[in-house]
Amino acid sequence: MKDDKKFHYIVITFLTLLAIALYLNSLRNPFHFDDIPSIVENPYIRDLKDIPLFLKGLEVRTNWFRVLPTLSFAINYHYHGLNVFGYHLVNLILHILSGILVYFISRNLFALGLKKSGPLDPWNKRIDLLSLLTAAIFISHPIQVNTVTYVVERNEGLASLFYLIGLFLFMKGSFSKGLLKVLSFSGAIVTFLFAILSKEISFTLPIVLILFDLLFVCKNRQMIKKRLLVYLGVSILLILSLLFFVRGGIFTLLFRTAHPWTPWENLLTQSNVIIQYFKLLLLPLPRWLNVDHDFQVSRSFFEYPTILSVSVILLLLIFAGILIKKNRSVSFSIFCFFIVLSPTSSIIPIWDIMVEYRLYLPLFFYAFVLTSGLHYLNNLFAQHWSKRSGQVIVLGVSILILGFYSITTIERNRIFKDGLTLWTDAAKKSPNKMRVHHNLGRAYWGKGRIDEAIREGEIALRLSADLDIKENVKYVLNLLGGAYFLKGESDKALRILQRAIEIDPNFATSYYNVSCIDAKKQEKERALEYLKKAILLDPKYKEKAKGDKDFDSLRGEKEFDEMIK
Repeated sequence: MKDDKKFHYIVITFLTLLAIALYLNSLRNPFHFDDIPSIVENPYIRDLKDIPLFLKGLEVRTNWFRVLPTLSFAINYHYHGLNVFGYHLVNLILHILSGILVYFISRNLFALGLKKSGPLDPWNKRIDLLSLLTAAIFISHPIQVNTVTYVVERNEGLASLFYLIGLFLFMKGSFSKGLLKVLSFSGAIVTFLFAILSKEISFTLPIVLILFDLLFVCKNRQMIKKRLLVYLGVSILLILSLLFFVRGGIFTLLFRTAHPWTPWENLLTQSNVIIQYFKLLLLPLPRWLNVDHDFQVSRSFFEYPTILSVSVILLLLIFAGILIKKNRSVSFSIFCFFIVLSPTSSIIPIWDIMVEYRLYLPLFFYAFVLTSGLHYLNNLFAQHWSKRSGQVIVLGVSILILGFYSITTIERNRIFKDGLTLWTDAAKKSPNKMRVHHNLGRAYWGKGRIDEAIREGEIALRLSADLDIKENVKYVLNLLGGAYFLKGESDKALRILQRAIEIDPNFATSYYNVSCIDAKKQEKERALEYLKKAILLDPKYKEKAKGDKDFDSLRGEKEFDEMIK
């Protein structure tokens, strides 16, 4: 027992130091992309004492979901303001805690897989080493950068942490008795609630727990039949909630939201996406990793590579079903990989077709399967050559995998060091995506390189002509309008900004920028009119106008002074 605890302390120390070493160069990386509206420009997290304001922000921005990540951002802001170090530190701590949980959950899964049934023995060196490798892969894989370094994706990290706690407690309760059993199951329910208040993917946790119970706890068909009646009722309640209540219900997402592709086409497309996810998990080459993938929608089952992708996924699911008799832990992990991905990789059309942070939690199950494969390889070599040769070869392969993942993670964090490096990298990999060029233009703007900002904005505007949905074009027009204004081409800037307002008459940013230009041109009456509209749409522009030099010509005007008071 002492050896057991000592090894656990060593593992926890190793995983902590590994994570710190890999993410040390990211702790000063700036806010990116959705960090800006969610944190930097979010007025609802500015005052922890103003509970009504915070609750209003939840209602406006998240529809009451993701309460806990938003609360954590408010706490971060309270103590750190916009000093990004504190935000990165919290994300890193969450990642370390998740990695430690992966180690302890893997111990149980390996024990159940290797022994067929029953809880884990107090000390098993082989199982502990396999679990350590699984956790190290989870910590070091470069795909995790998109959740750990990209601050706003704390949504994913926090939800995954509570998800893993819930799974661990359920496992503990399944093989416990008396008070410990009650406390473990109660804890699993509480953490499930915390998880769904972090991100909606957590609604899949009950399915994972049911699967675990059926595979590992039920000892005969009679037990399975009794359980199925209970699980059927739970599943019906869960399905009804998802169909009709969560964010308006799946039916709303499927039939009332305008999308240029259908649920069927989305299912086909996500089959191709999942194959790309496999590629990134197995071999995350730097040239394949991308903050904003540009992915083509699949329109037919029979087109290439869709038919091949669907076939591979079906074969993998069949393999997982067959494997239940030989290694239920691996079978469980394969099924769980798809279950966790199902909210974002199934029939529900989502604008971001492929994003890497969705792999944060599924990567645990990939790591478990990979480690199980290495264990099988070790046994194979031991049978045909010698036990020693098997251990040496598998150890060498494990070191190579962890070394490659670690180096790639450090390099990937360098890409995130500022907006220019991040979006330049994305533009090389997604040259035909409007959003990428828009964000690259904003990065150039931030560096004061206005000509390059205009170039990227014009590229984005040209690419937008191929889009069926024009909503996001307003942001490109706003960028171009502001850039031309700085170049001194005020009339051209006004025409562009008016186009943005025509697209969205409630777009506060463009009203504000028009008012800045008019104020500089001494068009005081229209400047005041547009500034008033901007403040009504978004109160943050009241504070912004107070220190904006563009409004110097209006200071002293009664209407302006009252407006910003």
